Amino acid sequence: MPNVEDANLAAVSTPTGAPTVVSTVDEDGRRRISVFGPDRAEICGAFQPVDRPYWLMYVTTRIVDGVDRSQPNRIPRRIPLPTLRDVYQWLELIAGLYTRAASQ
Repeated sequence: MPNVEDANLAAVSTPTGAPTVVSTVDEDGRRRISVFGPDRAEICGAFQPVDRPYWLMYVTTRIVDGVDRSQPNRIPRRIPLPTLRDVYQWLELIAGLYTRAASQ
């Protein structure tokens, strides 16, 4: 996945169908990584709470609502991950699955 540091999403261009990764720092100092699909809609992301060693990963309601599930409360709001490497691996997996499903 391409990585774009502190980017304005409107200015980001990626190959057709490729997700875009945008890394930012919020006003409160929280680090954030957001993954956007080719339609510029956010797919998933993660953020590191201020002064915490772990990351919290999430999928957007757009993704969750697209899953046919019998128990809607079974999908956690945020998933804790210990390292940035783990975050990128999970975000890449989710974005890849989303992109593949969207192209079918």
